[in-house]
Amino acid sequence: MEKLMQRIFQIDGEETDCWLGHDGSRFVLNTPTGAVACQLDPTGLPGGYKLRAKGVVRELRLAVGPEATFVHMDGRTYEVGRVDPAERLAGSDGGASDDRLVAPMPGVVVSVAVKPGDAVEEGQPLLVIESMKLETTLTAPRGGVVAEMPFAEGDSFGLKDILAQLAPEEE
Repeated sequence: MEKLMQRIFQIDGEETDCWLGHDGSRFVLNTPTGAVACQLDPTGLPGGYKLRAKGVVRELRLAVGPEATFVHMDGRTYEVGRVDPAERLAGSDGGASDDRLVAPMPGVVVSVAVKPGDAVEEGQPLLVIESMKLETTLTAPRGGVVAEMPFAEGDSFGLKDILAQLAPEEE
C-alpha cells in the first residue's frame, strides 16, 4: 500500500501541489500533470545525487536550507521553497515580502549586478551568492527600483539576512 504525503512547493516563484508516495520499492511523485516514478542516489560528492526519472538519469547537487532547497542541475539552479499549508490558509503571505530577497542560508556574496537606484525588471539578476559550495543567482522578484543592496562582493551574510530590497510599489 502506498503512503502519500501532500507537499506544496514553490519552484522559481510558482506554486505546485504534489504528493510524494513510496510503494515499498520506489518513490512516486504525483503532480497535477501525472505521476512520475523516481529514484535519488547519492554520488559520494557533497550534496551530489543521480536522479532517475522517466528513463533519464541526471546528475544534480542539492543544498538544503531552512526555508528552501537549491537544486543545481543541467547548468541551472532552481530554488524550491516549501509552503506551509497552514500559513497559506491563515493568509499570512506578508505582501511586502515581494520587496525583499532574504538569505535562505548563510553564505558569501560572489558578485553584485545592481546598485541602489537602479531600475530592474522581474527576473533580472541582482547578485550571485555562494552557500555550501553552490553558487546561486538571485533575481528580482518583480520589476521596480533597487532601494538597498546591503552586502558587497566578498561579504558574508547570515540566515534570513536581507540581501536586496526593492522600493515599495506605488499604487
